Amino acid sequence: MRPSSRLQSTLTVVTALLSASVLALPASRPGPDLEAVQACATKRPGAACEFSKQTRALEGTCEAREGEALACRPAPAPRPLSREQTPEE
Repeated sequence: MRPSSRLQSTLTVVTALLSASVLALPASRPGPDLEAVQACATKRPGAACEFSKQTRALEGTCEAREGEALACRPAPAPRPLSREQTPEE
């Protein structure tokens, strides 16, 4: 094997290993919206809060996830009733 071929092979292997390690990293999730942070700027964790996003008004609770600012976290949307849970008329 010629020296340049050996170098090229080594670089190919190193590039493949680096690419695999980058792909294995967890995707970073975006932080809270500015409006959500501003809604809790003067509040304490656990306080009720509300803010507008686009055309929706959202209500929630001020919470801080690890490494993030205190922000208004909307309550999860209610789950639809299944057929077994449908109220009887």
